[in-house]
Amino acid sequence: MDHPPPSVYLLHGDDDLAISEFVARLREKLGDPSAADLNMQTFNGEGTELRALEEAAWTAPFLARRRLIVVHRAGACVAGGTARQQRFLEMLEDLPRTTALVLVDVSDAKGLAALLRWAGTHPDLAFVREFATPSGEVFVHWLRERCKGLAGEIQPEAAHLLAEAVADDPRLADQELAKLLDYVDHKRPIETADVARLTPFKGQSDVFAMVDALGEGDGRQALSRLHRLLEDEPARYAFAMIIRQFRLLLMARETLDAGLDPVKTLPVHPFVARKTAAQSRRFSMSDLVQIYHRLLEVDIALKTSQIEDQVALDSLVASLAQRA
Repeated sequence: MDHPPPSVYLLHGDDDLAISEFVARLREKLGDPSAADLNMQTFNGEGTELRALEEAAWTAPFLARRRLIVVHRAGACVAGGTARQQRFLEMLEDLPRTTALVLVDVSDAKGLAALLRWAGTHPDLAFVREFATPSGEVFVHWLRERCKGLAGEIQPEAAHLLAEAVADDPRLADQELAKLLDYVDHKRPIETADVARLTPFKGQSDVFAMVDALGEGDGRQALSRLHRLLEDEPARYAFAMIIRQFRLLLMARETLDAGLDPVKTLPVHPFVARKTAAQSRRFSMSDLVQIYHRLLEVDIALKTSQIEDQVALDSLVASLAQRA
C-alpha cells in the first residue's frame, strides 16, 4: 500500500540554489503550469499572520491533486511566544493531505530546533532535508557533476579555478558554467584558459587591483578599487578578502625568499598563486609583517565596534598607501 506524501517539508541549510531547485521540482508535480500557478502560494513568515497561512492551507486544490504553500523565513512562525508556536505546530499536525507546506529559510536557531523536534515526533507527516553548501574538493566535484547535468564537461584544473573564482558559491557557479558552456558551444571541455578569460573572480579582481595600487603607493586608485569592491560586497566580507590576500602575499614573499616556487606551495589555484607571487615582489617581508599587524588592529576594532566598517576600511587603505 502506498504511503501518502508528506504534508510538511522542512528544508534548511545555506545552499539556497539547491533549496530553490527542490521547491521547483515540487511545483512541477502540480501538473500543468497554469494549474500550478493557481495552486501555489508563497508567504514570508516574518510578516504573515498565522490565520492567512491557515486559510491558504485549508483551501482545496483546483484541478490538481495538491496545493503547494511555501513559507520563507519560516522560523518566524514559531517565534513570538509559546502560544504562537503552539498554534503553528498544531496547524502542521492538522494539515489536510491535499496541502504540501514547505518551510524554508529557517535561519533562527531556536525556530529550527522547534521545527526539527516536531518533525522528529511526526515522521509520517514531515520530510526534513538539510542543504549544506559544498566546499573545497566537494564543491569541485559538484561543479563537474553540475556541468555534466548541463550537457557539458569541464577539465579538473578548470573546475578548481572556477571554484576559486566563485568562492564556493553554487548559484554564481551555475551562472558562470552556463556562460562558459555557451562560449565553448558544448563542443569541447571547459579549460582553465576559458575560466581565466571569462569568469571574474568574486571581488578578487578589485582586491588584486587595490593591492597593486598599494604597492605603487597610489592611494587614490587603491581607495577607488576598495569602493568598487564595496558596491558588490558587505564591508566585513571585503575586509576578510583583504586579510586573505595579504596572508597569501606574506606566504608568497616567504616562499620566494626561501628560493621556492609559490605556485607549488600556496594553497590556491596556480593561476591565483602566480598573480599573488608577482604582487608580493612589490613588498618586503618587513612591510608585509607590519601590514598584517595593522590588519589585526583593525579586525579587533571592528569586532569591538570601536569604528564603523567603511570608515575603518577607508582609513586602513589610506594608511597602507602611505606606508607602501
